[in-house]
Amino acid sequence: MDRGILLGVGAILTIALVTGLITLVKQGQARRLKDRVASAGAVQLRDAVTAGLPSIRLQTGESRPLVERILRFLRYNPDLPQEQLVPWPVVVVLGAVVGVFTGFNLIRFIGIGLAIPVGVLSGLGVIRFAFAYQHARYIDEVFRQIPDAIGLMVRAVRAGLPVGEAMRSVASELASPLRDEFARMLGDVAIGRPVDQAMMRVYQRTQLPEFSFLAVTLGMQAQTGGNLAETLDNLADIVRKRVQLAKRAKALAAEARFQAGILMVLPFLAALAMSQIQPFYIDQFSSPAGQKLALIGLGFSVFGFLVIRWMIKRAGQD
Repeated sequence: MDRGILLGVGAILTIALVTGLITLVKQGQARRLKDRVASAGAVQLRDAVTAGLPSIRLQTGESRPLVERILRFLRYNPDLPQEQLVPWPVVVVLGAVVGVFTGFNLIRFIGIGLAIPVGVLSGLGVIRFAFAYQHARYIDEVFRQIPDAIGLMVRAVRAGLPVGEAMRSVASELASPLRDEFARMLGDVAIGRPVDQAMMRVYQRTQLPEFSFLAVTLGMQAQTGGNLAETLDNLADIVRKRVQLAKRAKALAAEARFQAGILMVLPFLAALAMSQIQPFYIDQFSSPAGQKLALIGLGFSVFGFLVIRWMIKRAGQD
């Protein structure tokens, strides 16, 4: 009973911690928005007098407080609430349930001193996986729509429309989720932010380098002039090739992920088959020592699968 109480308290503390972090970030986000709207005119006027033309640098000097780093570790982005198919409270509760279940079942194997940390880590792992999956799905949909958006902008510019109207056509005619990102970007432009800086904010939210390419292109065109339609057309061709290359890399990585899954499941399938053919070979796993060995084997299998998956992801990014 005491162990269950401790695990319940740990789960409640985990839920309270994650909920408090997310609430704190949302409150800070609303406060920063009010400050930005209040000071937008003065800041833009001072920048225009002192610096002249807008900057197109990719790096920013924004600090990352501890709360934002923790949320970044959990793969939760408060600037993109539309990416969440499952509301974040449900994800937090699911992670807490998994953590309590894991820790409660591990007490008799590894003791309460290790069961509680393992349960908390497993709950955080579930929360991180859920947020990361939803974020990756959202970013992938945005990434596949970028060539169409730039192509639509090229056609609008060639028809004689200004850049702002071309972006409004993207926000009105393209499907979600890229339409929502362009709508937010146009909102930044409406309060006085330059187009290239507003586009750079889209890059900061999504971390897609294609938006930084587009921001640099728009900033260079605003500073030096030139044929914007031709420049955007070349950029659209480059982005289209990058999308095709990413799809090819994903298809090639699917085979490696499938092989990693087979390597993880194969020992347990072999044990199941052995239990039907020669049951006495696995009778030792019914003892406490055998159960600990099986648990260690499962942990190493999961760890190996995660390492292989991480290596595949890094290879795809390179």
